[in-house]
Amino acid sequence: MTKHTKILTLFLAFSFVLVISGIAQQQAEEKVVCPVCHHEFKKSEAKATYEHEGKTYYFCCEGCKEKFAKNPEEYLKKKAEMKEVYTCPMHPDVKSDKPGKCPTCGMNLEKKMMPKEKMMHKEHMDKEHMHMKAEEKACCPMMDMMSGKDVEMNVENLKDGIAVKITSNNADVVKKLQEMATKMKEMHKKKEAYGLITGKVKK
Repeated sequence: MTKHTKILTLFLAFSFVLVISGIAQQQAEEKVVCPVCHHEFKKSEAKATYEHEGKTYYFCCEGCKEKFAKNPEEYLKKKAEMKEVYTCPMHPDVKSDKPGKCPTCGMNLEKKMMPKEKMMHKEHMDKEHMHMKAEEKACCPMMDMMSGKDVEMNVENLKDGIAVKITSNNADVVKKLQEMATKMKEMHKKKEAYGLITGKVKK
């Protein structure tokens, strides 16, 4: 074996060792999610593993493994109904569908699993909340009308609250007041339906 051949052989062997080390390191740093509690951790930090239908599942503790082993299909079905979201550990309200940084504190967002149905409900609630906020702003002109010279307001104290009576001799003002009152009732019903308030409106 010539000197050049020896050097080439040593170089290839060294390169092979580096590649194997790199793969081992990558596998050690690979992230996995416990199918029971949905906690994310490094594969190398798994406390237990379980083989099911030719696939290896990783668990954060023996307890989760035991639960999974009793009924794997139940947990796999739940996992299929989950969605990956990225959230800030300091600000749980911050959620994203991709990795990034928290706009509030700058921390890296962490991957969590959340039910798809819950995510859809939250998105719907956020849109509904924005819609109601817009409606609230639209009702602000009522305050201006109530302080107008064509409007008379009487307030009566009751056992369980107050009764407000607003009247006007101006037909246009009366019409606008009635429209505003209708909007306020609708807003109250929506908030009540979504659990934002618990009071009841007298009809």
